Amino acid sequence: MKKIQLCLDRASFLSKPTDYDAAQISKRIGKFPKQLYSSELRAIALDISLDGYTFCPATFKDNKRNKENFEQQQLFALDFDGGISFEAVKKRADYYELPILFAYDTFTSVNHNKFRVVFLNDVSITDRKAAEAMSRALGTIFPEADPSCYKDVSKMYYGGKAVLHNVSDDDIDNDRIPTIDIESLFRNLTRYLKTTHKVNHYKDRIARFSGETGIRLNRNGLLDVTVTDEPTEPTGASLSNQNGKNSPTAIIYSINRIAHGEIFPTKYYHVNFVDDSGTSEASVAGRPLKNHDPYRSSILNDISRSCQLFREFEAGRIKVGHLELFGIATNLIQVDSGTQRFRDILSVNARFYGESLRKWIDDLAYMKLLGYRPQGCDSFCPYKDECSHGTNILSTAKPKRGTMERLPGYKEEFVSVGDVEKNVYRAINGAYRAIIEMWYIIKAMTGAGKSFAFLKIMSENSMDRFLIAVPTNILKQEIYDKAVKLGLNVMKTPSLEEIKGKIPRKIWNHIQKLYKTGQHRSVHPYIHELLKKNDIPCLREYLKEREKLKNFSGSVITTHRYLLNMDEKRIKEFDAVIIDEDIILKSIVSNQGEITVSELEKLLELTTDSRLSKKIQKLLKLSKTQSCIKLDSFVLDDEEADGISTPFDIPSFCAAEHFYLRRASKEKKLKEDTVAFIKPIAFKNVKYIMVSATVDEKICLKFFGEDNVSFHECQKARYEGNLHQYPGKSMSRTSINNNPGIIQRLMKRFDIKRVIAFKDYGIGPLWFGNNEGSNLYEGKDMLVVGTPFHAEFLYKLVAFTMGFDFDEDAEMRYQLVTHNGYRFWFTTYDDENLRAIQFWMIASELEQAVGRARLLRNKCNVHLFSSFPLSQAQMINDFDYDQD
Repeated sequence: MKKIQLCLDRASFLSKPTDYDAAQISKRIGKFPKQLYSSELRAIALDISLDGYTFCPATFKDNKRNKENFEQQQLFALDFDGGISFEAVKKRADYYELPILFAYDTFTSVNHNKFRVVFLNDVSITDRKAAEAMSRALGTIFPEADPSCYKDVSKMYYGGKAVLHNVSDDDIDNDRIPTIDIESLFRNLTRYLKTTHKVNHYKDRIARFSGETGIRLNRNGLLDVTVTDEPTEPTGASLSNQNGKNSPTAIIYSINRIAHGEIFPTKYYHVNFVDDSGTSEASVAGRPLKNHDPYRSSILNDISRSCQLFREFEAGRIKVGHLELFGIATNLIQVDSGTQRFRDILSVNARFYGESLRKWIDDLAYMKLLGYRPQGCDSFCPYKDECSHGTNILSTAKPKRGTMERLPGYKEEFVSVGDVEKNVYRAINGAYRAIIEMWYIIKAMTGAGKSFAFLKIMSENSMDRFLIAVPTNILKQEIYDKAVKLGLNVMKTPSLEEIKGKIPRKIWNHIQKLYKTGQHRSVHPYIHELLKKNDIPCLREYLKEREKLKNFSGSVITTHRYLLNMDEKRIKEFDAVIIDEDIILKSIVSNQGEITVSELEKLLELTTDSRLSKKIQKLLKLSKTQSCIKLDSFVLDDEEADGISTPFDIPSFCAAEHFYLRRASKEKKLKEDTVAFIKPIAFKNVKYIMVSATVDEKICLKFFGEDNVSFHECQKARYEGNLHQYPGKSMSRTSINNNPGIIQRLMKRFDIKRVIAFKDYGIGPLWFGNNEGSNLYEGKDMLVVGTPFHAEFLYKLVAFTMGFDFDEDAEMRYQLVTHNGYRFWFTTYDDENLRAIQFWMIASELEQAVGRARLLRNKCNVHLFSSFPLSQAQMINDFDYDQD
């Protein structure tokens, strides 16, 4: 449950406040809104019940306590000043499913004859009409209560002197806090009126209640208050239904929060009002809504397109059997005008259904009145094994947002872990023995024994030299340690990054500047010159290791970055080059250059190189009309670049051919137009073997060339542990920011402190983009929270650099897509190439994060909170994010 709000005065009283005190409380109480967690309810109830604190169940705008400033209400109170005992009230409340939160004796009570009862609704009511209607409903069920309780939502209640009833600690600890809800309250109001009045007259009382509150009566003469697991979708204001009548005003409450149209909760309450003019506008959160059935009538067209059985029923080509008709009917009664469409089809095809038409009309009314749920396709449809369907006809036509629909017929084949290990070994060994110089790319799931396999191959071919490249220095050390234990003749490349803490800050800053400005070849001459004048032990040892490496005849363990800067002659000294993890995503796409347009204009003024000058001029000219810009490349030596004082990688800019203009008018956080590019890499003419769990075949074929790639995907094994995925919220950065504290609440709820999320939130030593190869969470329960979207420009820059065709003006939209065996709603591109790049990048980050637990070999649990589906995930579509 979300935080509960009320107004709570700060003064304690031992007896009923005097008129003066009452006036002072009345003036100030609206200024003291208080937010409570559910765990605080018992304590607050005791403050009110025993210590005499005055409260008002509602809160108010501008802190002014009056009906006009009503903001919200979740607590509802009733005053009893005699005529009924608390035991009788409690018994009646239990009978009508209205559990009491707490109750207490008022100051003037004698032998418990005067008391106050407080109920807690499960959602906050933000519409005054709905709050007043709920109060009146409670007062109707308890006519012995003071009528002022339901006539004024701004009413305040004095505290008391004795507890009659309170929520228990056990209920709080076990999430069993007694709450009422909108649907149950009005359903039981009907039940109460039917019980206490003659059967023929109770609907007159319901009609009177409707007139007093404005709640619309449905076609059965009952209050139009419903609960559903599907939100009503926005439409225009004052729209009419097919009968020419206006829809009622819909006040809609959910037990979960709606976030930017990308997440929809699992339970909604609809309280339908008719406005004062007799017409209606349906609105929620200020937007017009049409509110009849859970699905709008427009879905009927989608059903016709997506459901073969319905098309045949509609066309009347064959007579559909009773079982199939029943299944179709349970789906159509959920749709505005769906019942009428079903009846119309029966009528048009009277030769098939004429005799049963009357029966179906009665059955449809009964099914709709009793709220039959849509029947699943697998239980009645003869085409269930032939078409691509969802759970039922409705979800096939339009899956609910925030849920994952498994594609029927989609199956993943699994083998044993031992077979996977053998398969991985054979694939790497086959690539190692291949003669043709090209890219041999092997996709193998996390924990499948990739490093074990290539270390084994190294052991079996000890006379050969291997160059192993991994993403990080941490992983480099791990692989090196394993190789040493196996007795292999190996050496790891030294790294300035690993010793930066020992290097004087001024010197390290200058080294960083050289790297940042593309002057890589100047770094080691700079260090040599330094050591002529200063004794810096860590740098002297670093150079010593480099010299040792030059004369080393064994295998070498290095990083992607080191590999990309090696010359061809040096690389060809090795018999095999094995790259661990996806070098395209981890070390090429991530290595971007950026320069603002104003800085580019300054660079144009500074440079004396005519080639650079012409390139900048052309770029500035084309940027006025294009976002994707292709220019010729040329080589600018370090010495030529060194003459220009600017913190920018000029050599990479000169060598790059593909540029993307990021426009400040389209990116909120961008202060001015900026040119972005991926720093170009020239791979050498050698054989490369890349082994990764997240590498993508389409990307590799495009990046390295279709004739230069041999791609092999290894078999998969079923996880030993469990991957639980909760797709109800997107968990993008925006989604998380709009739900403050959500990560901490999830950590508390699952009692897990090991979390991988975005770096921005500072939770734990691992985050998206910084967890590859880590064994820190191996075999441990952990949370992965987030869908790692990248800035839109990056997807387009990658596509442009790789040579994909796409519309540079394409924009993302929230849409229905399929991926990894699921149909789901996701913010992505219509363009298949842009979508493929986006999905590759998101899937890679999530797979790497989930992989830290090593689920393949460990009986542990990973809880993934993301709207992007992963393989072997157990989808939990009805997760309540707001539960404490």
